[in-house]
Formats: sequence, C-alpha cells, structure tokens
Amino acid sequence: MSFRILAIMLVISSGLFSCISQGNTLSDAQALSGLHSAKAVFLVNIKNPNAVAHLVKVIGLTRKQLLQQKVTPHFIVVFIGPDVAFLTKNRRGIPYTEERAVATIEHEIGMLTKEGIRFQACGVALHGMDVHPSALIPTVQPVESGFISVIAYQQRGYALVPVY
Repeated sequence: MSFRILAIMLVISSGLFSCISQGNTLSDAQALSGLHSAKAVFLVNIKNPNAVAHLVKVIGLTRKQLLQQKVTPHFIVVFIGPDVAFLTKNRRGIPYTEERAVATIEHEIGMLTKEGIRFQACGVALHGMDVHPSALIPTVQPVESGFISVIAYQQRGYALVPVY
C-alpha cells in the first residue's frame, strides 16, 4: 500500500515540476522576431467594471512586457457601449458596489496615459448612456464614433484587439 502512495506521489510531483519548468520557458520571441514596434487598438465593450479594471491593468502589463523585449508599443484603447459610464468624473449612476472598480479604472488610465497609451470613448455610446463628453475624466478623449476610430487606426496598421 505505501509503495502505491509513494508511486502516486512521484508521478504527481514529476508533473508539478514539469509544469514549473515550462512556466520558466514562456516566450514571445518567435512572434516578436524582427519587430521593433507594435501597434494595437483595443476595442472594449465588457459591461463589467471589475473586468474593465482588470483589462486596463493587463494592457499596461502588455506594454511593459513588449518594452522588456525591446519592442516599442503604440496602444489606443477605444471604449464603446455601457463601459463609457465607467469613465466619468462624477460617477453618476454607478452603484456603490462598483465604485472601487471604477476608481481603479480611472487611476490605471491616468497612469497609463502618462506612459503614452491613449484612451477614447465612443460618442454614440456616450449619447446612449446619457453621458456628456465634458463629464469624462480628462485622460479619455471623446470621439464621434468608436467604430470609425477603430477602422481608421486599422487602416494605419494598428492590429485590432477586440475585448467583449
């Protein structure tokens, strides 16, 4: 009986060690080979402030990872749909339970703007959510149409990263 337990433990631990060693070998080198810059436009329509807060942090992490691999990132983040309500100064209509996530979104956007990432809010969505463009936090630029913005940036060579 104890031999079986020992054998099972060895199999489990060898699997664990192989997972750990694989974790150290993750690389983007093949995908980034020959690149000196990377242009991406993120189209965001998540409808959940906690998920948006996480996404904004991941976009910042992605920027950092590209820089560590000597690739200059050029990122634009376009918010469409109800997500534009998370980008306002007065947070009108934001439930108390979502205030912390919205504060995190605004803080992260402020930090990432200083690092060169641009943020936009779709005017169609602003109108649909009854948010005046002047109510946006100063680090977010209102545009007439998020779709037009994304189309234009794709025509300029930006890769589309849709996040729904």
